[in-house]
Amino acid sequence: MSALVGLVSVTGLALIAAAGVLAGYRRRDPVAIEAASDPLEDRRLALLRSLADLEASHDSGALADPEYRRLRGETEGRISRLLRAMDERHARASTATTTVVEPERGPARVPPWAVATLLVATVGAVLLAGLARDAEPAPGASAPTSTEDPFAFFEQRVRDHPNDLAARLDLARRYLDAGRVEDALAEYAAALELDPDDAEAHASIGLILFLSDRPEEALASVDRALETAPDYPEALFYRGVILLRGLERPADAIEAFERYLEVAPFGAERDAVQELLAEAEAALASSGA
Repeated sequence: MSALVGLVSVTGLALIAAAGVLAGYRRRDPVAIEAASDPLEDRRLALLRSLADLEASHDSGALADPEYRRLRGETEGRISRLLRAMDERHARASTATTTVVEPERGPARVPPWAVATLLVATVGAVLLAGLARDAEPAPGASAPTSTEDPFAFFEQRVRDHPNDLAARLDLARRYLDAGRVEDALAEYAAALELDPDDAEAHASIGLILFLSDRPEEALASVDRALETAPDYPEALFYRGVILLRGLERPADAIEAFERYLEVAPFGAERDAVQELLAEAEAALASSGA
């Protein structure tokens, strides 16, 4: 009985809403439509939300301190690159000399009968959904997620925010560190769907291709990352490794390693880069070039 009363109430509210919507079609002046959001601004807000998630997880003990520091540094790096991109776009816009003005167009009119038909169908769907829900048995409690799963936090974050680029990249990095290469590639591919120019995704895919003994393709992917972010340290490091170990081009590898040390003198790979730089210089000297 209470379910029936609830459904009648929902129906009444839906019909009231229908009357309000149909009344709106009697307006002669078009309603102003809010401008579409800025994709770069949306991404900036998503990255800030990722930082907040990391802070909360660290405070609750879900993230260990070293992992928290690494992820925070990576996320802050993404924010810095994004802000540079926004500044460059603003600079380009400010130097533009001509502006193309599209002719003003009136808003498309939808016939009132079409709206009424849609609302009637919606009311019917609400009634059917309510009856079906009342007829279904209550679902059982879902199994709790194991707190010992090292991927649980990152996978849940992606499920909660599937369009959060930082969440995708963090999960991909975890998979890659654990040797789950196929899962990592899937997440990097999803990241590139969100942002085809993301330097981290292109550079990491280049690393995976190099480890799969495909140095030419690996170099192309890393170079794609450097087109977007010329001073991205990880991409410079991967480029040097690919050129030295995969393609036996020590002179070009030296250039990449030296650039890494210029842009990231205290970077995480500094020691490795210094050793590889010495190796590349020795290889170049032995070749007589």
